Amino acid sequence: MIDELRSFIQVVENQNFTKAAKKLNLSQPAVSLHILGLEKQLDTKLILRSNKEKNFLLTSDGEILFKRAKEIVHQYDDMINEIKSHAMEVKGTLKIGASLTIGEYLLPSILGELSKLYPALSFEVTIENSQSILNKVNQLELEIGLVETEIESDQLNRVPFYRDVLQVAYTSSLVPPNNPEHYHQFFNEQVWLLRESGSGTRERTDFFLENYGITPYRRIILGSNYIIKETLRQQPSVTFTSTLMKKQKFEGIEYLEDEGYQLSRLFYYVTKDGVVLSKRVQIFMALLQELYEPVK
Repeated sequence: MIDELRSFIQVVENQNFTKAAKKLNLSQPAVSLHILGLEKQLDTKLILRSNKEKNFLLTSDGEILFKRAKEIVHQYDDMINEIKSHAMEVKGTLKIGASLTIGEYLLPSILGELSKLYPALSFEVTIENSQSILNKVNQLELEIGLVETEIESDQLNRVPFYRDVLQVAYTSSLVPPNNPEHYHQFFNEQVWLLRESGSGTRERTDFFLENYGITPYRRIILGSNYIIKETLRQQPSVTFTSTLMKKQKFEGIEYLEDEGYQLSRLFYYVTKDGVVLSKRVQIFMALLQELYEPVK
């Protein structure tokens, strides 16, 4: 009946069947059938039409219906919008995992933005190394994971969302040589702080050391970026870390600003293949693509 009422309102407001049909994107016969249908349902004449149905006169019942019809259609539209808004509301708990670097430097701002956009949404966050996060996504313990390591798996889907750069960081008391030709010897003489196996940063550090033929004087394995940062500040040492750490401006740490000794990598969001993604996960992925420039 709502469509019939819409037609009736347009006919009255435009004082013309043809104009009403055009506004409603309907044929004129369809509009006429709507009016006839209303008159049949209400068992009364609403409009006194001419033979050509181009002009009309509203009856007293028609005047009553016109007033009520606008209220009914308005209330109906409000109801539909409310239902759609409720259906679109994102709520529940998003189970998300992140590697330590992403969890420490990127995730807080991502979750902050998500909370502002979807206040009914809650989070259950797991911060572990990349391999552990991948395993938990694969076992459906997490809905989505943010990792810093490349994967080849037919069980997981991955999409890059951020390009990171790693560079050498060292204790401020150390003085690297001015001549890049002497970097190799300098690096070989230092204590290197490394992340544990399974870490995306460790994976890139091992590649860096091998690629540049560096054999550290001593290796210390530490299980978090925080411990590496604090150790670096207190004990003369070197590490290979994300430039995201540099943005935090920690005292006691310097960085080797030489692009020849830097590597880039991609951060990925990962989901289980073949699983229908919840609305929570979909809006989270959309936000990542909105916050960060597309990467290849």
